[in-house]
Amino acid sequence: MPADVIIGGQWGDEGKGKIVDLLASKYSAVVRFSGGNNAGHTVINDLGEFKLHLIPSGILHDNVTCIIGNGCVIDPKVLIYEIDKLRASGIKVSSKNLVISDKAHIILPRHIEKDSEQEKARGNLKIGTTGRGIGPAYMDKVARSGYRMGSIAEWPEWEEKLGSHITSTQKLLRDLLDHDENVLLEGAQGALLDIDHGSYPFVTSSNSTIGGALTGTGLVPSDIRDTIGIFKAYATRVGEGPFPSEIQKSNPVAKHLLEKGHEFGTTTGRERRCGWFDIESAKHSIMTNGFNKIAIMKLDVLDGIEEINVLNGARYDTFPGWNESTFGIKNSSDLPENAKNYLSYLKKELKVNIDIVSTGPERDQTISIS
Repeated sequence: MPADVIIGGQWGDEGKGKIVDLLASKYSAVVRFSGGNNAGHTVINDLGEFKLHLIPSGILHDNVTCIIGNGCVIDPKVLIYEIDKLRASGIKVSSKNLVISDKAHIILPRHIEKDSEQEKARGNLKIGTTGRGIGPAYMDKVARSGYRMGSIAEWPEWEEKLGSHITSTQKLLRDLLDHDENVLLEGAQGALLDIDHGSYPFVTSSNSTIGGALTGTGLVPSDIRDTIGIFKAYATRVGEGPFPSEIQKSNPVAKHLLEKGHEFGTTTGRERRCGWFDIESAKHSIMTNGFNKIAIMKLDVLDGIEEINVLNGARYDTFPGWNESTFGIKNSSDLPENAKNYLSYLKKELKVNIDIVSTGPERDQTISIS
């Protein structure tokens, strides 16, 4: 069976974790392919609220193998903490359902120190890094001076907790696909933060686009079936960098999006910058990743906004908002007419089918259109 890929279409924080959680039961394995604990996925289900930074969201499902691929960088202390926290919440985590690539690189204390030093040295030109050591770990990887998880025996305290989870994940994935098992690849950050295709230099240190899904797992292009892009119904960005559709913080709409959307970073707790949906940025993500399906998240956050703007090239297209609540709606026919019109406009401009619309944070607060 082929693999499907979920990728954020904006600057991260689009709601990928919810979609992975929604779809995970259909797959034998869920794979994280890039980044480290600079990313954060929040999942809310019957078991509670879970904030995951390294472990794929599929860990909340029985009979799903979660894989951290070779394209990731791993802080063993953070991973051990995350495992312990999940176990304390009653979630089963073992070497059978959590597997780590022996080729993933290790984040060491020196990487975290260097990250902080580099950001301070940039002064007014700072990037807005999370300070987790991600960039320096990737620097060592490219310089061929890093350590891989396969050499974790050099740190006995880490090997004791993680050693049994480490193996060749490329071979494991190939075996799964060759035995007609479904695999879901879970992206971190978003396409506009990709080291090559994002708003450089205000980007992450890895490939968060479709190319990273292949190099970060060892799969090949013919393995991929669906590439699903995740977009908020508006836009947010954490840290520095260009944000063409940003709404000034003094504007009441920015406050509405920030507060109603709970727009604070899962990893850093930082306040996210808020703005309108940007058609050209979305088209860039679609072009770069070849999305054949998209999900629109947090539609309910737009409830109560009088006028909704969309940045479309050099102009803003304006739509009347809606006062009716869309929160928790599960059928597209129950949406307010103006909300339907807004979604129709996005589909027409982006030329990609909208398969999923999220109307709340929980798994069942979702409209499936396909």
